[in-house]
Amino acid sequence: MHKAWKKGEKVKLTLGLFLLGCMFVSTICASIAMNNYSYFLVSALILAYMGLYMKIANNRLKVFRSFKYVVIFGGVYFYGIYPFQQWMMEMPVLSYFTGAALIGTAGIDPQQYTRLIGSTYNPNFSVALLLLGLSFLFADCLKSLEKGTYTKLSIQLGAVCMFSHAILLTGSKAGFVTMLIIFVFFLLKWNKWISVALITLMLLNIPLITNLMPRSDELLVSAEIRKEIWRNSINLWQGHSLFGVTPIGFYEGYYYRFSEHVPHAHNMIIGFFTEYGALGGIALLMVLFINGYKIVYLALSVKNNKIYLDHFLLSLPVIFLTGIFDYVLYSPQVAIMIVTLLACWDQYTAKVSLTSINLVQIKTKVMNLSFFKSKKTANERLGKSE
Repeated sequence: MHKAWKKGEKVKLTLGLFLLGCMFVSTICASIAMNNYSYFLVSALILAYMGLYMKIANNRLKVFRSFKYVVIFGGVYFYGIYPFQQWMMEMPVLSYFTGAALIGTAGIDPQQYTRLIGSTYNPNFSVALLLLGLSFLFADCLKSLEKGTYTKLSIQLGAVCMFSHAILLTGSKAGFVTMLIIFVFFLLKWNKWISVALITLMLLNIPLITNLMPRSDELLVSAEIRKEIWRNSINLWQGHSLFGVTPIGFYEGYYYRFSEHVPHAHNMIIGFFTEYGALGGIALLMVLFINGYKIVYLALSVKNNKIYLDHFLLSLPVIFLTGIFDYVLYSPQVAIMIVTLLACWDQYTAKVSLTSINLVQIKTKVMNLSFFKSKKTANERLGKSE
């Protein structure tokens, strides 16, 4: 950012910069309005996100390839240290170094940490990285199936099983549901008929799937707790509706009003409105809507030379799906990954605008689906036989 300012370079306004800019302005205004200048620390953190975003957006898309492998390696690391997790927590310095515990915490009880934590000190944050890695692996599997490289595919499927088991070990219910949805998306890209059959079986066996869900016995209790946190967070936002209370102010304000130690809103949309006010919340909704449009447009596009499209189509929903039942962006460890992914996505879709939709292309794509294609082929054969 300093280089761009010093050299007088023009910075193109993208969706990512728009969102980060609104968040930055809201934290500045909230700090002044609430007369608490410690909240400027959040503004500094957002500036760091903006610098990272600009650095990636101004480079070639090859950054995404490196990012993909870093995320996958991170998931393998999480899975590899899990058997030693409780042992490491008996030695605070080692647990701080490996990331199994948050630096500065005291009184760690290893018996309470039976869920996979990895290096994010929180299983709900760990599952976000694991889901991103799983989505990248599924996209690589699609590429291997297309090219017919089955040896490579077998290695990738082995990694998929590892990541799936790791997600189960985190004990995250939202992670389990998101994993199933990503798996359905993968099948939709590979074979539409198999995906339809799987969705039908899943709908017919919802009780069985619920029993397979980690900590399913706590589902109703967790739902009630989430509902209460969401309601209290909305009440907190109403007192500071325009600029919010910032992430630091949320913890303090929630404890002051409701006498409970709750660090975040456990919902991405409610969390943005509460922490960054209407300014940040509306900006988030705009970004979600426009990016949703881009995803649908590119998914239905006739062009086939779309490198990394499957990686984005499978990974971007992870942000929204995990954000509905939790607020993983609260952690800078997760936020840095999402900022990187968003920067790569904005660079990838730089030429896609809201006016670039082509209804003829979408109609052609829909008509080329396996059902219509097979029906058309059968009719052509019938015509030839006549």
